[in-house]
Amino acid sequence: MDRQELDIKVEEMAKALLSYCSARTSNHFDAEDLAQDIVLEIYKSSGNIRNADAIYGFLWAVAGNVYKQWCKNKARRRECEMTDNLFDAAEPPLEEKDRSALYLLRRELTLLSDKYRKAVVLYYMENLSCSEISNRLGVSESMVKYLLFKSRQILKEGISMERNYGQQSYNPKGLSLMFWGNGANRYSHLCDSKISQNILFACYNDKLSAGQISLEIGVSLPYMEDKLAELCEYDLLKKDGNRYYTNIVIFTRDLSKEVGSKTAQLREKIADLLTEAIAKQGKNVRAIGFYGANMSGNSFVWQMVSFILYESVIEILQNKITTVYPKDKFGTECFVWGAETDGQASLESQFGFGISNVCNSAGDYVQFMDFPINGEMVHHYCFNRQNVTNVFLDIAKGNTAHFSENDKALAADMVRKGYVISNEEGLFVNAPIFTKEQHDALKNIFADTTAQIADEAEKLMEAITNILKDHIPVHLKKLAKDMAYLRLFEKSRSVPSLLPVRKS
Repeated sequence: MDRQELDIKVEEMAKALLSYCSARTSNHFDAEDLAQDIVLEIYKSSGNIRNADAIYGFLWAVAGNVYKQWCKNKARRRECEMTDNLFDAAEPPLEEKDRSALYLLRRELTLLSDKYRKAVVLYYMENLSCSEISNRLGVSESMVKYLLFKSRQILKEGISMERNYGQQSYNPKGLSLMFWGNGANRYSHLCDSKISQNILFACYNDKLSAGQISLEIGVSLPYMEDKLAELCEYDLLKKDGNRYYTNIVIFTRDLSKEVGSKTAQLREKIADLLTEAIAKQGKNVRAIGFYGANMSGNSFVWQMVSFILYESVIEILQNKITTVYPKDKFGTECFVWGAETDGQASLESQFGFGISNVCNSAGDYVQFMDFPINGEMVHHYCFNRQNVTNVFLDIAKGNTAHFSENDKALAADMVRKGYVISNEEGLFVNAPIFTKEQHDALKNIFADTTAQIADEAEKLMEAITNILKDHIPVHLKKLAKDMAYLRLFEKSRSVPSLLPVRKS
């Protein structure tokens, strides 16, 4: 028998079947449940129908078998009825046991997935008919009935279960999303909310259903579904059946603690190499004559440490290792990963630095040690803004006499941001500045030291790789080496977090 014929026969029997179920149950909800169970079993077993003449006998035999099983299940299950006036505030005060049942029912409603929850709300709370719900949701009436049937089944089973909220529900974690690649960063906005951050943490070591995630982070599904969909859209989260799992490496606090304790000696050696080199070469470096060569001792040491680490880890080590960028779903070659935070700015954001170079239309080229001033990196301010770059370079060279009103306005903005200092003697760039020749001279002075530190950094990377393999999920272990370098890359831009804390 084909599907069309079966649909016709089932529709003909619908009223008789519902009467059959109503006579055997105590209310119309149970009757609908039983009827839909029977219809589902009929369609599942339709391959066993020998011919059209046997259809009615087959249908009633299925009905009898399903009813017997339904009775057995009902006897084993503690039930809570869901009435049409479930949330009517005008109802008399509830007894304690009724309040408890209502709480359980509301709890389970928050765990229903979107398609089931909408059908329940429209039918039981907005009193829409199955036909009206069908039009509202854009599905067939049969599907509406199935959704209601399945929802009642899920709710009844859930009410009898003990559910406990996870630790993240009262102690949420913080996560910063990091990006490194050859293209646009499309991910920076994805972890702006605690919900997204904690979804990624909840699914990091275990595959969880949406309901399990909801309990773990203490957020009901209606407020979480858009975030789940968005994280899946960007491949930060993957779905296996009805379970989700995190698809990026996260540098957790536990990982950081283990890395800190197991790499202390290597970092101590790097610190000794840095201290010795700066003490030995300080006069030679200042003699180069770069802008800022007369800076105070502590500032000078900070800048030289930053420069040496940058050259060692980013310029030398990166050229020694082979990094294969994976492609994201947008075709961008990049790595995306997370770092656990405590809700405060990380050391990288507070102390990070870079080596930036900018040029103007006249061909002037200036390279400068870049670091956050008032929380913002200078080169971000200059990036793709030629007029800003021109003004910045002219201030660095002391060439400001020709400034137009627009140039002066830009200079004033730089002063407000802290990128430029204004005093009685004029305007001065608030960063060490090198010409290309001066920068090359600085590299030559520290060449031996940067080579030695690059060797130690490579050992450090190997140690971090081995630690990472014990902390990340199996499906991400292939990224361990690249992630170890990226962690070293980030830490090398933040001197306090790469080097050991020395006792004074």
